[in-house]
Amino acid sequence: MAETNRNTYAQMVHQAKQRYPQHAHLCQRLLCDRLDWTLTDFMLHAHKEPSIAYCQQYEHDLIELHSGKPLQYIVGKEWFYARAFKVTPDTLIPRPETELLVEHALSLLEHYEQASILDIGTGTGAIGITMKCQRVQDTVVLSDISLPALAVARENAKMLQADVTCVQSDVFSHIQGTFDCILSNPPYISKQEVSQVDKHVLEYEPHLALFAEHQGLAIYEKIAREIAMYLKPNGHAVFECGYQQAEQVKEMFQSVFPKKDITIYQDYAGLDRGIIIQGGAR
Repeated sequence: MAETNRNTYAQMVHQAKQRYPQHAHLCQRLLCDRLDWTLTDFMLHAHKEPSIAYCQQYEHDLIELHSGKPLQYIVGKEWFYARAFKVTPDTLIPRPETELLVEHALSLLEHYEQASILDIGTGTGAIGITMKCQRVQDTVVLSDISLPALAVARENAKMLQADVTCVQSDVFSHIQGTFDCILSNPPYISKQEVSQVDKHVLEYEPHLALFAEHQGLAIYEKIAREIAMYLKPNGHAVFECGYQQAEQVKEMFQSVFPKKDITIYQDYAGLDRGIIIQGGAR
């Protein structure tokens, strides 16, 4: 540590990669995210010497990273759809594959001049806030059963200047009105799958946002029981799910909407990742 304050930013990252080769792919991002830098910023400042205070901060961050703490919780943010969202231990870290849910929702609403959108189990607000940022004319409601998570979503909405409504609700329990589009990435890991979950996810991420009863299907069952009262007749929905659950989730909602077109979409790895419920008659 005695020498680090005499190094440039580039040298700090290089040395960090040598010390922690298993985290080499994260060392530069850790530095940039802590400083709110882009890659371009790093290139512009790489030859400069950081302050002693920042050297100490970076050293502390590296130790936390090596201990297994997710980078996103160390720096307090994650990128989603090219925007930085605040994350805390009260919220799940947004995943890249969830951007696909947003892309499908945007496609479904492409011809709507204005739409009403509900994001169930919003967490950081990444899904609903992104929809609002992409479609500023829409009305967006973010809901979550967790008040601490909802507080983070409010902060993100304010930071990203997204005019949304936040409601504490257990699925539809405190939701009013009907919607053109209902979105959700609910907890879907079953208790039986705990042994398959990364130990660092188990240790650091909120279990309320990870696990569900009934083989991980409990929240989908709750949504399916009441969705017909909250989705407009020609409305759409997109739900993320586990790769082994897609067929079951599809069948569940097909029984609610026998006349709607319900399809399964895949993630970047080609695995089933969610379902798309398209407008049309019920």
